[in-house]
Amino acid sequence: MVGPDLMLKYALPASLLLSVSAFAQTQVVTSIKPVSMIVTAIGGDEVKVEQLVNNQASPHDYAMRPSDLRKLDQADLVVWVGELLETFLEKPLANLSSKKDIEWMALSGTYLREFGEEGHDHEDHEDHEDHEDHKDHEDHEGHDHEDHDHEGHEDHDHDEHDHKDHEHEAHDEHGHEGHDHTGTDPHVWLDPANAKILAHNVMEQLSKLDPEHKQEFAANYQAFVGALETADNNVEATLAPIKDVPYFVFHEAYGYFEGHYGLNNKGAVTLSPERKPGAKTVANIRTEIEEHNVACIFSEPQFSPAIVETLIDGTDVKTAVLDPLGVSLKLSNDSYPAFLEALAGQYATCLK
Repeated sequence: MVGPDLMLKYALPASLLLSVSAFAQTQVVTSIKPVSMIVTAIGGDEVKVEQLVNNQASPHDYAMRPSDLRKLDQADLVVWVGELLETFLEKPLANLSSKKDIEWMALSGTYLREFGEEGHDHEDHEDHEDHEDHKDHEDHEGHDHEDHDHEGHEDHDHDEHDHKDHEHEAHDEHGHEGHDHTGTDPHVWLDPANAKILAHNVMEQLSKLDPEHKQEFAANYQAFVGALETADNNVEATLAPIKDVPYFVFHEAYGYFEGHYGLNNKGAVTLSPERKPGAKTVANIRTEIEEHNVACIFSEPQFSPAIVETLIDGTDVKTAVLDPLGVSLKLSNDSYPAFLEALAGQYATCLK
């Protein structure tokens, strides 16, 4: 018969292992705040989120640091928007072996718009509502770079591809120096229907990585969808009275949000956040402000609002800050719905 001391001797290591297992969290690296919001909502306490781009920076010009590469290497899952936005992630992810990632823009069902495209309405997303019926979504739940090195991007040479095809070239359609973007708009997180697509894929991937908490992830997803639908209805009600009021934005980043809710954006101050408009652009935008009876020009917390102040000097045009990344919001299960409502409030404050 085994004595109590011997039983304790053998029981302790097993107990210790169980304790460590019970508190182990899935390590998820995210690129930007809105992605972190959705991962946090689905993962809850079972997930530890490490965000690469800090809340005061822009993903457009972010540079990877050695500490970021270590985070990618140690992660169980990487969730990002896509190479058109986070160019800095393309090569590091391609070089990681056996690394699972979710690329939002590559997910089946994600609505992608082109810059300059007219707004869409809620009916455009009818086929998104029951995401479980998307027969192809499993192909993109997690990218295994060892198996296919970014399946769907076979034509890309990750060592040489410099995104020249995706550069935002200058256009003078409005008389501005590069006043338009071209190509696919990567700001997909500003459409609530796209948020639901990502949430579903995150739920499925986390369930594979941590099957013991599969039911919790599913419950979190259902709660997220409910909160998202409530926020969507609230935002629509907030914006309905001002949807025809003309305005300008700092850079062309809000097409998904504006199209979903039918807002009246008349143009952008600059081609992209990295480029400051020249004197000719300023003069032309001032002319358009007068022609369109623009009520407001929105700036952003990530960039200097000095150019906006120059544009409205001597006019009755108001200015306010639009925050496309939700920098001031604390991460929680409800932060993405709160982000949508906060953004709607920022529009309403200036356009009423």
